[in-house]
Amino acid sequence: ANAGLCGTYHATAAGQTSWHGYACHAIEFARRAGKSVKVAPDAIEAVPSSAFITAAKRPHNSRLDSRKFSAAFGLSLPRWELGVERMLAELLDAN
Repeated sequence: ANAGLCGTYHATAAGQTSWHGYACHAIEFARRAGKSVKVAPDAIEAVPSSAFITAAKRPHNSRLDSRKFSAAFGLSLPRWELGVERMLAELLDAN
């Protein structure tokens, strides 16, 4: 085993987004797929985490950094949008 490869790695899809960005992307994908979507594009509002009372304190930045993973193993994962689109295509085709 290579001791230099020990440690914690984050393996996440490339790119970054928020729940708002995710929702907007999913709705727009469904629209482009010809599905009837009842929500207007401008009706999806971004809401900060601070608007929700939770027992746990939330970090201001919870993005995972995959650079260590990519450098150690020479691998890069595709952008998050591709995985979301694949999942949505399967769901939308099933309905």
